[in-house]
Formats: sequence, structure tokens, C-alpha cells
Amino acid sequence: MRKKSFLFFLGLILFGFINAQHTNEVLLTIDDTPVYTSEFKTVYLKNIDLVQDNSQKDIDEYLNLFINYKLKLKEAKFLGLDKKDSYLQELKGYKKQLVSGYLTDTQASEALLKEAYERSLKRVNASHILVMLRPNSSPKDTIAAYEKIVEAREKIMGGEKFEDVAKLYSQDPSVAQNGGNLGWFSVFRMVYPFENAAYNTKVGEVSQPFKTQFGYHIIKVQEREQRLGEVTVAHIMIAVKENRSKEDAKERILEIKQQLNLGASFSSLAKQYSDDPSTAVDGGRIRRFGQGALNSEKFEDAAFGLKKEGQLSDPIETKYGWHIIKLIEKHPLQTFEEQKNALTNRVKRDNRSKLVTESFMNKLKEKYALKENEEAIAYFIAKVPDSISEENWSDLEDNYKNKELFSIKKEKYIYKDFAEYLYNRLLRVGSTVNASVFVNQTYKQFESKTLLKYYENHLEEDNEDYARVIKEYREGLLLFDLMESKIWNASKLDSTGLLEFYESRKKEKYTQEETYKVIKASSSSDAAIKEVQKLFEQGKGIKEIKENVNKGDAIRVLFTEEELIAGGNKLPNGFSSKEGDVTIVTEDNFVTLIKVEEILPARVKAFDEIKGEVINDFQTSMEDNWISQLKTKYPVEVNKKVLKKVKKDLSI
Repeated sequence: MRKKSFLFFLGLILFGFINAQHTNEVLLTIDDTPVYTSEFKTVYLKNIDLVQDNSQKDIDEYLNLFINYKLKLKEAKFLGLDKKDSYLQELKGYKKQLVSGYLTDTQASEALLKEAYERSLKRVNASHILVMLRPNSSPKDTIAAYEKIVEAREKIMGGEKFEDVAKLYSQDPSVAQNGGNLGWFSVFRMVYPFENAAYNTKVGEVSQPFKTQFGYHIIKVQEREQRLGEVTVAHIMIAVKENRSKEDAKERILEIKQQLNLGASFSSLAKQYSDDPSTAVDGGRIRRFGQGALNSEKFEDAAFGLKKEGQLSDPIETKYGWHIIKLIEKHPLQTFEEQKNALTNRVKRDNRSKLVTESFMNKLKEKYALKENEEAIAYFIAKVPDSISEENWSDLEDNYKNKELFSIKKEKYIYKDFAEYLYNRLLRVGSTVNASVFVNQTYKQFESKTLLKYYENHLEEDNEDYARVIKEYREGLLLFDLMESKIWNASKLDSTGLLEFYESRKKEKYTQEETYKVIKASSSSDAAIKEVQKLFEQGKGIKEIKENVNKGDAIRVLFTEEELIAGGNKLPNGFSSKEGDVTIVTEDNFVTLIKVEEILPARVKAFDEIKGEVINDFQTSMEDNWISQLKTKYPVEVNKKVLKKVKKDLSI
């Protein structure tokens, strides 16, 4: 806990400055190392509104804090704390955690989130035709599949029924039963390219052919409508069984409906008679659902058709049997902000997340002016055998081994680098491959991995925000380790010094003023407090007074016993401090009686009583002495003339 809170404090008060260009004036030097005005101004302006202590808002006081911070960093590096394994490992772990947030295209990601939300508000009813195609198919097979889907579309556009053409052409196994109709669906229910076509094709129209991981498709959008949110319902189901005919099931559900109309408990009847064991135990309650979530459109229509909480449906028949549905609650569609976290997780798991990666990679290619090496791709296509062999063909000709594949800034990557990557990938395929498809795919993978690795390794140079955050954490870790070794642990070990510190300061710093043990009686009733005062005057004890004013379950007066310290902020105006005296205070129609029971004289607090406070003061004293030593070790020179300008600039 100490490390986290310490680093957070540093982040608020002392960090935030960026790598300023040294085109401004030198504000001060520490051991002849210059510190520029821009750095100090940035820190001051960034953090001044977060500083609670008004004294630290004073520029001279803040400059003193800033100098102390710089001195500690200087000492930490002098002691080699930035070379310790524990420090390097913790920094490495933090970098790994932090860097993932910078390896994405946030604009593309946000656009996908908003698109997914807008689509979640609607649902689509569509039919499709699928011509299957394996992901790594040859150009010949790809052309054949494409021509077949085009042929199917032309027949539909020529007037033939979609359902008839689907049964003739579609390779979706369910086409024989549904004629290609997929029913209702919404966002995330289909692969992303299919979803795109469904939401971008007008109602009644047939899409152009498009490709997914399954092959080529065309779709016809039958209907599109706004979604109705979600509902929570309960149901009683009477199933058709071997010993129960349809007529018997209908008769039983009508009998149950009569019982419900007479006021019988829906929950009790569901527990006794419903043939849905998963919901019967909970009185028939079904977990909240939206349109298209259940495998029964008729059930959903009836559930969403209920208007008021507690309303019952008429008996309805589905393929599962007969039902009576009770509306428990309607849940309106959530806002974008309410859904954002859930949408973010779903987008990450969905294949549309590849679009974010592709967008990010394209930006990196543009950033580093990286172009595809067509000559190299053609060379390696010729090198890849039609099937995997034992031959280590990655031993390239001498004139190709060191030939440049591509470069990223000053770093060059050669044919041999790609050859090794390609050969290892080829060995893992384990089956016949199409050379052209395989090399093109592998080249893109190699290019992307290389780009990402380079970007990650140079992120601190390229990204100002990342550099700032890492700088903050790096220096925060150093200061924590330094303070722990020099102050915190040292103060714990020096028990003799701690006691000596207490003894030398106990009379001036660790004394408690005169203290009053009091009984407080508080109530909103003035009459009740007057009754308490009268009982005190009669010499009644607190137990007897409580029994008199708080009879039975009625608590008219609250009683507490406290200690009030002379001069403390808990002493009310007009407080009478003599033993036995009573003070009555009224505030916001709440009356409090305070009776002094005993007066404790001023005393020196025992060490064990205030050990935590003494340790804190001891550490502060140790740190002050240590800072004085650092100022001797690393002389600080402040340019008074420049400081005067800085004060003028900051007095906005």
C-alpha cells in the first residue's frame, strides 16, 4: 500500500513534465547539471490545482520541493538503484502492462464501438446463399466459387424466387429446411462481414456477393426493425408428453389460467405444475432476454406484447407446449455509455477487432514509409516447394542472403530474416500449400510482427504521452526505493534514536492539554433534554436517566461518553469547564446537553500511546537532515534573475 500511495503522490505533485527542448533559460543547476525553466513551469502549472497545502502553492516553497525531488533522483542514480534487478524487473512488468494501450488505433476502435451500439438498437431478418470456400484455397477454386455465387444472384435478379435458388445453389446445410432464411438477428450474432452486408443492404434487396471465412454469400434482407429492449418474465409451461396429448395439455393450461384469474399465486402454480424444471424452482422466472435470444419467436412476441408489470398472457402454444407468461419487468435499451464496457469486451473477442489491428498497422506503415517488396515476394514464391520437404531451402544464394527486404528508419531487415521465419512457418503447416497464397500471407505476418516490435522498442522515443508516463513511473520507483532504504527502514531499525527523539521533544510537542470527561445527551426534543437536565440536578446516575427518558423501543435521547481537550475544535461556544457543570447547545433544531464528569490535568503522552506520530516526526527530521547533506554533496545554484522572470510569468 505504501508504494502505491507514494507513487500516486509523486504523480500528482512532482511529475508531469515533458522532455522540453533546451531553448529556454537555465533556472538552476544541481552539481553543474542544468534544470530549465520550461520543466519547472510545466510541473507547477500542471499540478498546482491538485496541491491541497496552500504553502506549497507559493513558488518559492514549490521550488524547494522541486529541488529536493531532483536531489533525491541524483542520489538514487549515484547509488545505482536504477541498475538493481528488482527495479528493472518491476519497470519491465509495468512497461509490458502499459504498452498494450498504445498498440491500437483508438479512433478505429471507438468507431467500431459506436457502430456496434447503433446496430444493437435494430434487428434484421435475412435470407442467404452460401458457396463454401476454404480460407487458403487456390485462385482457381476462388474464381469458381465467385462465379457460382454471381450466377445464383443473376437468377434471382432475373425473377426467380430466392428460396428456390437457395435450395439449388446454397451449401449451407440448413437450406433444405429454411430455404436460406436465417430469421431475426442483431449485432455480434453473425461474422462481421455478414453483419455488414445485413445492415447495409436495403429491405427487399439482394446484396452484391461478399466473402467471409466460410466462403461467398449473397443475402436478401426481408425486414428490419427497432429492438424493444429486454424483458424479465416468468412462465408456466405444460408440455406435450407420451402420456399427455395436445388436447390434454391445452385443457390443463386453461385450468391453470382459471386458477390465476381467481387470484392463485403464479409462483406457487409454476413450482407445482410447470414442466420447465430449470425455471419452475424459481416460480417460473426466466433470466431477462432481448428479441432473438430465445428459440421461439411466438414466445418472444407474447412476452414483449405484455404492457404492465404483473400482466398475464393468454395461453399460447409453441413447439415446446402451452405457456402462460407473466411480465415481471421491462428493461429499456441502454445508452451508449451504459453499454460501452460490455461492447468493448465483445469487440475484442469478435473478428471485427482485426480491423482495429489492420488500421493500426496501416498507420505504422505510413509512419515509417514502409512499402511491400514485390520483388522479394515473387522470389520466395518461386522458392517455396509445392509440399513440405526435408530440404533446408532457407539456405539462400549468397547474393540474396543479405539483400535488403525492407528498412524501418535506420534498422534494416534482410532476405535471410524472412527466409528463416517463412521456413519455420512452412514446417508448422504440415500439409500441401499454395505457394502464392502462403508467401503473401506470411510476408504480411512477418512485416506486421517486425513493425510492432520496432514500434514497441522505440515507443518512448516516438510517443510523448507514453514517454511521460514511463518517466513518471521510472522516477517514482527510484524515489520509493531510495526513501525506503534511507528513511523508512532506517527509522524502524534505529529504536534508540527514536526514543531519544521522543524524550528530547516530549514536553514541547507531545503533551495533552487539560481534558474533560463528559456525558453528552442529544435529542430533537427540547423537552426531553430539559428532563435529562432535571434528572442530573436530582443526582440521578446515567443508567437511571436512560431508563427514564428512553422507555420501551422509543429512543428519545442519544447518550455518549467522550473526552474533550481544552482548546480543541470539539469544544462548543460557551462551554463551562468546571466539574459538574452543564452546557446546553442548540444547532439546527437539535439540542445537546454536555455535563462535565471529570477533569484530567495536562500531561505528557506516553511513547506507546503516540508511537505512530513520533515515527512520522522522526522520519521527517531524518529526511530534513539528509536533504541538507545532499545539498552539500550536490551544490544547488538558483539563478535569481531567471527565478524573478518565472515568478512574473506564473503570477497569472
